[in-house]
Amino acid sequence: MAQEKTEPPTFEAALKQLKTAVDRLEEGTLPLSEALQVFEDGLTASNRCRSLLEDARQRVDVLLRDSNGEFERVPLDFDDEEFGDE
Repeated sequence: MAQEKTEPPTFEAALKQLKTAVDRLEEGTLPLSEALQVFEDGLTASNRCRSLLEDARQRVDVLLRDSNGEFERVPLDFDDEEFGDE
């Protein structure tokens, strides 16, 4: 039987997974083995978010080149207040 390929999660899905992992860990009620698995899942989701954000940054960098092919970098620094908790 052929294995079906699954698509990696979108940024939004990975961010939701990360938030869920953080919430579960912050409850402080998980047994150690389950907490370690949730922590690992959170790291995986965090790495996926980081990768997708870096890809987006690179795409924006390409879009910011001027007509002479010169590159004008615009800082894409975000502070936590802009993306506060929902």
